[in-house]
Amino acid sequence: MARNITADYISGFVDGEGCFNITLRKDKGKYFYWKANFVIEIRKDDRLLLSAIKEFFRAGTLCQAGECARYQVSDTQILLDKIIPFFEKNSLIGKKKNDFILWKEAVEIIGRNKKKKNNSEKGLKGFQTVTWNQIDLKRLKAIRNEMLVYKGGGKSRVFKHQGS
Repeated sequence: MARNITADYISGFVDGEGCFNITLRKDKGKYFYWKANFVIEIRKDDRLLLSAIKEFFRAGTLCQAGECARYQVSDTQILLDKIIPFFEKNSLIGKKKNDFILWKEAVEIIGRNKKKKNNSEKGLKGFQTVTWNQIDLKRLKAIRNEMLVYKGGGKSRVFKHQGS
């Protein structure tokens, strides 16, 4: 099926069914992190379409909840290396294009401030904090608020991972 999928098809499909999302998670105390996601959610009987899109990008995960199937890319580096360049080359239309422009800026900020290595060295325990650039942090909060204009309300679901 992936051979039949074109970049134009994906771009148009994402215009209707895709989502560019950033979230802020705060834990107790001073710990927090920002996460960016690219998501397409459709009825589970069209799951093969999502599988073809996943094959096209060679990235992301597929999962299912109830009657819905979901394709998602959350890895910041993959978003920077594959997803953003794809949509820069294959433009979206309307409000989804504006949503993408804000989201792209947020992903770049998250990438710039991301911890560059895992806390896996011998003798290191617990969390290593990342010191965020305060201008970037303020801009991320503003982007999240600006993106709310393009987001509609929706029913929250819990998705169960079913392999990659």
